[in-house]
Amino acid sequence: MDLFISQSADNLLSLLPDMTESIRQLLVHYPEIYLGVWEKLRLILEEAETRDKLHGRNIELPSPPVCAAKPDVKVNVHGDEVVDNYSWLKDRENPEVLKYIEDENQYAIAALSHTEPLQKLLYNEFVSRLDADEESARVTLPDGWSYYSKSQVGLEYRLHCRALLKPHGFDEEQIYLDENEIAQSPEYEYSTFFRVGFLRHSPDCRILAYGVDGLGNEQFTTFFKDLETGELLQDRLSNIYENLEFSSCGRYVYYLTLEPGTERANKLYRHMLGTSVEQDKVLFEEKDEMFCLTMTKSGDGKFILINSAAQVTSETLFLHADAEEDDALPRVIMPRKEGVTYSAESHDGKYFFVLTNENSKNNWLFRTPAPKRHSPPVDLASLREKVIPHRDFVLIEDFQVRRRHLVVFERSNCHQNVRVIELAPASDLYHESRPEAPPCSVGLEPGPFDKYHYVSFSETVYSLLPESINEEVSNLSKMTLFDTNVLRFTYSSLVQPRQVIDYNMDTRESFIVHTENIAGSPEYDASNYEQLRLFSTGLDGTAVPMSIVFRKDLIGHGGQGLDANPCLLYTYGAYGSCTDPVFSTQRLSLLDRGFIYAIAHVRGGSDMGMGWYEEGKLAKKPNTFLDVISCAEYLIKEGYTSPEKLAVYGRSAGGLMVGAVVNMRPDLFRTALTEVPFVDAVNTMLDSSIPWTAFEWEEWGNPADPEIYQIMKHYCPYTNVKPQKYPNMLVLGGMNDPRVAFFEPLKWVAKLRSCWPAKSTTSPHSTDNDGVPKSQDDGEEGCSGDDRMLLLRIEEVGHGGSSGQYAYLEDLAFEYAFLISTLQAPVFRIDKEDETSRSEPLTPSTIRRKRGYFTNELLNELESGGPQGGGLGIESDHRQPFISVSRAAPSISIASGSAGGTITPVAGSVPPLARGVGAFTVGSRVGSRGGSALNSGLNSGRSSAGLPSSSRGDSPKQGQGQGQGQGPQSKFKSRFDELKVGEGLAASHNRRRSTTLLEFSEKGSKQGGKLAPPSQGPRSQNKLSEWIANFF
Repeated sequence: MDLFISQSADNLLSLLPDMTESIRQLLVHYPEIYLGVWEKLRLILEEAETRDKLHGRNIELPSPPVCAAKPDVKVNVHGDEVVDNYSWLKDRENPEVLKYIEDENQYAIAALSHTEPLQKLLYNEFVSRLDADEESARVTLPDGWSYYSKSQVGLEYRLHCRALLKPHGFDEEQIYLDENEIAQSPEYEYSTFFRVGFLRHSPDCRILAYGVDGLGNEQFTTFFKDLETGELLQDRLSNIYENLEFSSCGRYVYYLTLEPGTERANKLYRHMLGTSVEQDKVLFEEKDEMFCLTMTKSGDGKFILINSAAQVTSETLFLHADAEEDDALPRVIMPRKEGVTYSAESHDGKYFFVLTNENSKNNWLFRTPAPKRHSPPVDLASLREKVIPHRDFVLIEDFQVRRRHLVVFERSNCHQNVRVIELAPASDLYHESRPEAPPCSVGLEPGPFDKYHYVSFSETVYSLLPESINEEVSNLSKMTLFDTNVLRFTYSSLVQPRQVIDYNMDTRESFIVHTENIAGSPEYDASNYEQLRLFSTGLDGTAVPMSIVFRKDLIGHGGQGLDANPCLLYTYGAYGSCTDPVFSTQRLSLLDRGFIYAIAHVRGGSDMGMGWYEEGKLAKKPNTFLDVISCAEYLIKEGYTSPEKLAVYGRSAGGLMVGAVVNMRPDLFRTALTEVPFVDAVNTMLDSSIPWTAFEWEEWGNPADPEIYQIMKHYCPYTNVKPQKYPNMLVLGGMNDPRVAFFEPLKWVAKLRSCWPAKSTTSPHSTDNDGVPKSQDDGEEGCSGDDRMLLLRIEEVGHGGSSGQYAYLEDLAFEYAFLISTLQAPVFRIDKEDETSRSEPLTPSTIRRKRGYFTNELLNELESGGPQGGGLGIESDHRQPFISVSRAAPSISIASGSAGGTITPVAGSVPPLARGVGAFTVGSRVGSRGGSALNSGLNSGRSSAGLPSSSRGDSPKQGQGQGQGQGPQSKFKSRFDELKVGEGLAASHNRRRSTTLLEFSEKGSKQGGKLAPPSQGPRSQNKLSEWIANFF
């Protein structure tokens, strides 16, 4: 009987009428066991009830906020009459606007209130993985002090420490800066946002400069602390950008200020410590509103380098770091030229190495002499010496200079490579023959820079960051590494936690100096997960790469409809930024619920070179959206997921992508999640009074141009909102965001809501019988058939969301709960089954947990904060780790001949199937499948992420919103608690790819060793009756 049932859901369905009769007969003849029968049936019914609640199925949503349409009629530069009903929402001082924002925030919380237990469960999973002993890589300076930072369980912000290196180890740790103390100081204790954005040490490491943002608007106040006395200096710099550098002597600091209105860094100042800020001198001012300034110190410490950059043009200026003359002003390395960008680095103050795109797309590298301090102006371009020529298929992304080595970071065909070039004879340790160079080395001209080798990596999908993870450590490393043969970089992949690696460029040995530790239980095992590089074919025939990751035992290739794996598709696709495959601890909560996480490396990024970027910007911007659509169609066609299980995610400029694709192909996605989305492209790009607009014209185009206007008008998310069935949508914004104004997501949601039903009951995605999504009629009137959620949260944060580690995790739990609920993914993560879990004695409580059932008992445990019946423990302090038991889905054996038999697990219950078989997908069952760019995995401000500066910059932070982890227990009281036997019990049928096998006595339905379907005769009915009796 069990084998017959296990073959298909239809077989079980065919037995239901006979089962009902068997149960009736059982109760008629043995009425005294009715309570036992009810307890068994109650589990089934309650599981379906609570799962429906947590997935939001058939729940009545509260009435959404209503935003008044106040038509603002204008005629634009092209003579078009434009009616914007929601332009009035731009006024942040208007009480009506603030009231509408609050209404939307409260509605979002109420609409997801049914997921509060799930949010708490996710939050505890996140916290359980935090490493209580986490600290950054260390940097030991010549004076013997070793610097590092660390987080601590229960604290929102980091501790910055140092310890003195002695012959037998490190001396006692000193905490020289506690971010938590600053956050709780009178100046910031009532701030809605707090972030320490940068730390800089003076050359002698006595003075520490650190910048604090108390609003999220990326305007920093800089404080100076004497590390010997522990006292703050009187010096204080306000409204500065996130760049500051000390002079060589440590008595001066160079800093950038922001222009009011445009919020771009436009002035370079020098400040002498101990003097009034009013005496600070402007050394350089960038007057072109298309350009903004950034600044750094050269790796050899000889120069202060100031880069003035627009989107496609830049120039670099330099100052001698040891200059103390009042008349010392920056000098230009090469004058700016339209369409030419470059960056420079110094080699011992004697040469500049320069990376440029002049007369090329993918950059090339040259060397030119560095001018002496008082030398007359000279044309450095005429003295340049080619180091690496331009190559059509290799992008040079970055480079670093050591005294004896030049390190070049390259990208080819979506892969990163590291080339190490000798600048001087190495020690006698270098005797190895040079390995065969990868294809990207072809074209290197012989000469003084032809001695090189490539660093090898074992994985095919990985990510490299040319520095340490930690910004402070990275900056300190620059003070120590120039004279060494060590290259320090960060390595990661979708399955490999981040590692900081020191690579000896002479011996070619690698040393892991820091590894991201994944705490919690079960212990993280990378071999349980698989990452792949796939290629979809775009509408124009272009091959578009994707990186995907999933847990091997939870993937069911070939699924259709609700039986497919849930999938989160992430991309960015702007500014030439690459969406590299990096690890995320939080993403494990999705992968362990059967999610596939996919990154689409679409045009608009430079994943495949600068030509790839140019094919997705300006007039060719629609290619970005078409690439995303082709990737979604590929994942569906190849059976990785289905439209009912697919979510799309993007933030900032990636939010433009989300808005565009849900307008163009809403049928492809069940859910859309976007943070700080840039969605009102036409109106914003026509309004030069909005910060960053002029700077952005070279990325998106200026809609004053008729051609750009027509193209932008056809993809702009806000402009193209129309009555159609959109996916479930969660939109997040920041009131203090200086890059994407709060009113962009606010206006967008208000306009979307005008096409949304006032009330709805959530239910599954509708499809045709063959599982292909139904097409949407652009001319559809109204959205009466729309059953999706549209949620908006705008918090008092900036572009990167919440800054504290626990606040961020609460926000992320809210987002993940939205994804899991709307995609009807498993509530519980599924721990990989092992021998321990197979032999563990089971109780009715642990059976439900191992099956992934989210029962009232379990909901009560989440609410009360303590275990009931053993197995799940959640401390009342929500910042303590979540302790889980194994939640594998075992077979169970019920001894025949007893109404309440002993239950023991059977080994090998759910055999893993190879990809492509298509008959098995763990995950359509609650508790059997589960990151995200919620990068985004799913990754901070653009500068700290290694991305080019821009107003729509992406961020390593992957969550805004705020988890709501509390609620009355009575809210989840099942209606079945009061149901009496005989009042029409019915259990819903849930489609499943795998059925838990039941092992019974020799009286099962086998005939001659072959499986036979049960007949409808009395004999078969007797067997079924015995089967039912054994179950109960």
